[in-house]
Amino acid sequence: MTLYNSYLCPMKQVLTTLVGIILSTTLASSQISYLDRPDLLKKVEHCLQHTYGFSFSEARSIQGELSELTPGHPAPVFLEALIVYWENFPLLPSEEASKEFTSLMDLSIDLARDYIKKDPNDVEGVFFDLYGRAFKAMYWADNGRSGKVISDLGTMYRQTKKGFDLQEQFAEFYFSTGLYNYYIEAFPEAHPAYKPLLSFMHKGDLALGLKQLNHAINHTVFLKVESILFMSLIQLNYEKDLNTAAIYAERLVRAYPGNIYFQGHLVNILLHQHRFEKVRNLLSKTVQQEDPYSEMIRTLASAFMAENNQDMNNQAGSGYMLTIEFADTFGPFADIYKAMSYMGLSRLNEKMGLHSKANKYARKASHLTAYSFILQEQSPGSR
Repeated sequence: MTLYNSYLCPMKQVLTTLVGIILSTTLASSQISYLDRPDLLKKVEHCLQHTYGFSFSEARSIQGELSELTPGHPAPVFLEALIVYWENFPLLPSEEASKEFTSLMDLSIDLARDYIKKDPNDVEGVFFDLYGRAFKAMYWADNGRSGKVISDLGTMYRQTKKGFDLQEQFAEFYFSTGLYNYYIEAFPEAHPAYKPLLSFMHKGDLALGLKQLNHAINHTVFLKVESILFMSLIQLNYEKDLNTAAIYAERLVRAYPGNIYFQGHLVNILLHQHRFEKVRNLLSKTVQQEDPYSEMIRTLASAFMAENNQDMNNQAGSGYMLTIEFADTFGPFADIYKAMSYMGLSRLNEKMGLHSKANKYARKASHLTAYSFILQEQSPGSR
């Protein structure tokens, strides 16, 4: 062995050791699991509490800690995307933050795919691959761009089916299994035209779906808020139970009083329950919110309550028209506010004997929502 070779061997060993340490550290980082780390899940919980509560500087601080603690894991990126979404709420496709949100969700999906490449059934890999796509899908659907979702539907369906086998390992999957079990049965009943298409998919179970969703409400971290919200929406749209829907909506507002979406959701329910004093109390806490979305909620609520005062029909009509103007700026995202306003105008015109105009407004409302509690609301004098 030459002097050169005798020198190279120990150096090679040192370099090999260093490279091994670096690679093992990188591998360990990418393989960190949140499932067995209550400390990390607690940070996730706090980050989401601040995110949904519109305390974004605090949310970003915790998200940054998680990013440093778990580099290469999709969770911090997923949380950052949610912060961007709520910080810019309502997030519209025309806004620059829309690209940031979708790019972050795509990055979360890419990181999840790295896990799945090593193990197709990796719990966290499947979870973030599914929900990175699902949150993007909800964003596009809310903004009337359902076509953007089509490319992800196959993967989402496959990962949802995997979730049935993984829910005992990771309670977050109770959200997707619960929604699947419920919607696969309830949706075609409400929309018979879709029955032939959905008949090829696995059968569901309405009662089991609600039970699983309740389990998600009580045992999840990442999806607790979404579980409560969807339970409220199910009660509204399919169970036709405004009282139960209001209970879940009130739970969200109590936990996140600064969240303008949750405020509006609860106000809409309370108005149709004619709990006007509760609406006034809720709105009195939002006067400092000067954003257009909050102003739209207050305008709609004022118009609805004015309609229920026999001497304020003109004010109600102008309020409904102004609400429609507000809603137009938000596009399909605010369709429910336009629908409520058009139905209000329909009732006002019906009261004046203008049946043709009343029918026109009612048709406009029916094109914007399928909620029967909105479309079947009666004029104050005919209840």
